Amino acid sequence: MERTLAAVEGRYKHVHCRGLLGTYDDGLVWLTKPENLRRPKCILWMGSSIGNLNRLEAADFLKGFSRILRDQDTMLIGVDACQDRDKVLHAYNDGEGKTHEFILNGLDHANTLSGREIFRKGEWKVIGEYDEEAGRHQAFVSPVRNVMVEGVSVESGERIRIEESYKYSLIQSTELWEKAQLVSKARFGDSLNQYRKSSPTLFPIRKNPPLASYTSLLTLSPIAFVNLMLLPRSIFPTKPSTTYMSCY
Repeated sequence: MERTLAAVEGRYKHVHCRGLLGTYDDGLVWLTKPENLRRPKCILWMGSSIGNLNRLEAADFLKGFSRILRDQDTMLIGVDACQDRDKVLHAYNDGEGKTHEFILNGLDHANTLSGREIFRKGEWKVIGEYDEEAGRHQAFVSPVRNVMVEGVSVESGERIRIEESYKYSLIQSTELWEKAQLVSKARFGDSLNQYRKSSPTLFPIRKNPPLASYTSLLTLSPIAFVNLMLLPRSIFPTKPSTTYMSCY
């Protein structure tokens, strides 16, 4: 956090950056402070992280924000809209093995936290699958031979799910906003409509937003386009997910 803030400190005349350390729930509590409630807010959730929650969890999570947002407040949420099986599989299971290496690093981190080698990296592999019925990619770690983990026997080929990433069609994202009691105001995406990384901007649905709030979209649009231009559009459908994950 200190490194990230140091990179932007002093670069802007009218924008000040401050860090918050905590969980999403801590962030919700922070937003309910009187001094924060009365200020207009735009909550950014980039990187398609919403896909790491199942569809029910995602709606419940966003509903927590809709309960505290006011008419002048908005959200900008990144959604992965690609449901092409082959492209999704390639993104999460690239030929160079970068994404699998990223996932196996989680086992190394578990060893670091425990202070001993619970997982031997050479004994595990990553299996990636696309579940077309659920519209999600799943990653599993699986031992290549029978192993013991903290006294528990794990047989060769047995799968432990370590990641899932839900993809949203336009209909599914619309249903998500409705279940979260939010209203879509605008969408921004690539030309193939596979990555709506900065969409949509949302309003709480307690009542219709004032006209001034619609005109404020003009001030929010540059945020969306800056995010989309972090990487060339041409590589969105082809590069492994670690390429764009490094930008956040």
